[in-house]
Amino acid sequence: MEIHQPHHTTHKKKWSEYVLESFMLFFAVTLGFFTENYREHSIIENRMQENYRSLIVDLNHDISKIDSIFIDGEKGTNLIALSHFLYQHKKQIIAEDQLVDSLYNLGKIPDYNTLFINNATFKNMQSSGLLSYVTNKDLKTNLSYYYEVIFKRMDDNNKLFDDVGYNYFNNYLVFQISTNSRNNLSTKSVYNKYENDFKDIKSYRRFVMDLKSTREILISEDFIISTNTYIARYYFYQTLLNIVKENNKALLQLLEKEIEKFD
Repeated sequence: MEIHQPHHTTHKKKWSEYVLESFMLFFAVTLGFFTENYREHSIIENRMQENYRSLIVDLNHDISKIDSIFIDGEKGTNLIALSHFLYQHKKQIIAEDQLVDSLYNLGKIPDYNTLFINNATFKNMQSSGLLSYVTNKDLKTNLSYYYEVIFKRMDDNNKLFDDVGYNYFNNYLVFQISTNSRNNLSTKSVYNKYENDFKDIKSYRRFVMDLKSTREILISEDFIISTNTYIARYYFYQTLLNIVKENNKALLQLLEKEIEKFD
C-alpha cells in the first residue's frame, strides 16, 4: 500500500519581515562596531593620559636638574675673577706670590655639569604610534622640537663641554681637584685620623699650590688660554640651558591643559 507523505506548506515571508531582519542585523553590526570603537578609544585615552603624566614627570626632572646647575653656576663669577688674576700677573700688575694667594683664596670654580634629557617616554609614544593621537598641533610641534631638535643639540654640546671641562679641571685646576674629595662627607673621616696638616683642607690646598709643578701651570700662558676656552664653553652652555628651560615650561603648560581635558 503506497503511503503518501503529507505536504508541508512553506510560510512565505512578507517584505516587511525581510526589512526588519535586515535592520536588526545592521543594528547589531553597527552597535558592535561602536562598542569596539568606544573600547579602543577608552584604551587609547587612558594610555595618552599615562604618557602625558609621564612626560610631565620627565620635564619636571629636567627643570630640577637645570636649576641645580644654575645654583652651581652662581660661582661663575669666580671663574671670571680667576681669568682676571691671570691677566694681572701676565701684565706684571701682581707678582707670582700674589697670584698664588689670590687663587688660593678664590672660591669654587663651577663644574662642567651637563643636562641629560630623558626622552624615554617620548620615544615610547613615537614607537607605539601614540604621537598620531596628539590632536593639539602646538603640543605635537613642541614635543618634536624639544625631544628631537633640542635633545640632539644638548647631546652634542654635552660631549663638547665634557671634553673641555675634563681637560681644564684635570690639567690646570689641580689645586682644586686635590682638595675637592676632602669636602665629601664620606671621605672626611678617612683624613681625620691623621694628626697633622695633611687632614686639613686649607693646609693641603696651600701645600699643593706651593708645589713647583703647580706654580708652573698657574703662571703658564696655556692656563690663560684654557681658562678663556672654558669660560666661553661654560657660558654658552648656560645659554643653552636657558633655552631648554623656556621650551620646557611652554611644553609643561600645554601638557597640563591636555590633562585637564581628561578630568
